Amino acid sequence: MMKTRNTISIFLSILLVFGCSDDVLDKSPLDRLSPDTFYQNEEELSMGLTGVYENIKQYETPIHWFQFDFMSDDGVCHHAWQGSLEFGNWQHNSNSWAADAKWARAYQLIVRVNGFLKSIEEAPVADEVKAQMAGEARFLRAYMYGDLIHFYGDVPLILEEQIVDNALVSRTPKSEVLTAVMEDLDYASANLPTSYTGENIGRATAGAALAYKARFYLYSEMWDEAADAAQEVIDLGVYDLFGDYEGVFKEENENNIEVIFDIQYMQNLNEQPWPSSALSFGEWPTPNISVDLINEYHMQNGMAIDDVASGFDAQDPFLNRDPRLAATLILPGTDMGPDRTLIPANDETLTGVRPRKYADLSNTNRNNCGINTITMRYADVLLMKAEALTESGSTSQEIYDLVNEVRARVNMPKVEDAEGAGLTTDELRDIVRHERRVEFAIEGLRYLDMLRWKDESLVHNVIGYDKAKLSDPSDAATWEFQEVTAAERNFDAEKGWLWPLPSREIQNNENLRPQNPGY
Repeated sequence: MMKTRNTISIFLSILLVFGCSDDVLDKSPLDRLSPDTFYQNEEELSMGLTGVYENIKQYETPIHWFQFDFMSDDGVCHHAWQGSLEFGNWQHNSNSWAADAKWARAYQLIVRVNGFLKSIEEAPVADEVKAQMAGEARFLRAYMYGDLIHFYGDVPLILEEQIVDNALVSRTPKSEVLTAVMEDLDYASANLPTSYTGENIGRATAGAALAYKARFYLYSEMWDEAADAAQEVIDLGVYDLFGDYEGVFKEENENNIEVIFDIQYMQNLNEQPWPSSALSFGEWPTPNISVDLINEYHMQNGMAIDDVASGFDAQDPFLNRDPRLAATLILPGTDMGPDRTLIPANDETLTGVRPRKYADLSNTNRNNCGINTITMRYADVLLMKAEALTESGSTSQEIYDLVNEVRARVNMPKVEDAEGAGLTTDELRDIVRHERRVEFAIEGLRYLDMLRWKDESLVHNVIGYDKAKLSDPSDAATWEFQEVTAAERNFDAEKGWLWPLPSREIQNNENLRPQNPGY
């Protein structure tokens, strides 16, 4: 698998950027590896490209994927040093660590891609090899630019190697960056295979390029284009829903039929960056899940818990719920690994609820977690198409069918049986947004959805359980569920939904002004 190749990636990443020479008169470029000294065969190209992939990893703590869940209405990380708390509270600024780290990570990868693309032009390998590896590199560049414009709006578009004379770039309109993103993804989808075998599993595929076309079109409210791209993924016939929802996120099922793109890790060799999801979720007191998320999951009969006919029992709140609830969260009174049960009164979390998905609870070495981080899976493609159709004004049966396909995996009722038929656009929108929340909870996507929906009602206080009343599940007198406010939040309309450009970037380059509003 590709993860086995990453033992050399740090070394290659350094070489890719700096190069070296013992001869001061050597005219080979010092800012990248020259084709004269490297990339003389396919193996060397592959090694160099692995170094580019390395930068997709989230090494900085505040941009670990799960920190974005803690910025959303799904949870909170109350330790300020981890960087997500101020964003969830809308108290972030241009000096905030996460804003700087996300920007730096993206442009570090973009610089490496541009250098790689330049370096392979004259490499003595077959044209089809160059085209495939250029497709992978351009996919990674599109991946970063699509993310950048979602968080920052207009950003500098840099598609070639820079020199001092053109280093002080200005911001490029978001629409122009999106056009470049789509050109990269079109090239990638045309030149990449639909799948890999052996050690190449984990590299970008044509399906990944098409799926990200759908995502970035959706984020840009280009509904028809998003629906068409999602359908292209479906038509490949390569992907399907994995049979076991909880199993999708377990190491033994990695690279299953549902995974379209992920970030590859491996125990003892290429483990998750510190702090891993196993350490954060299974040991630390900071992964606080809001009871508001728990309340979003319907009963198994398809009814919302506030429906008087649903059968919901507030003092037995997890009985007969959507199976994704127990698969996603460590709920009070449930197991959290060998010989461990979550008793909120004895747990240091604020809310009394922890994530189960990606927690790797059977792993006794929390710092050695090898679970891949899935960034795109087939269920997202189905629900992206459902959302794109809904937002385009359609109320067609296809929307019902797409949502029903996702629900069927966990034996939840069809839309027609639970919510009804002949629904309006607003009703279908609510259903699709509900489905996204419960299907993708604790996958780093909820905050990204909030940024694009721009729904201020989603910025509200974090709700927890009164932990003191949950000390002994064997005695009803000491096991009472009562909701309390765990953390306060308020939306800042002046800042709105865009992140600030990092202050140090503007200090170094005044051409990046104006700063985003509110900062």
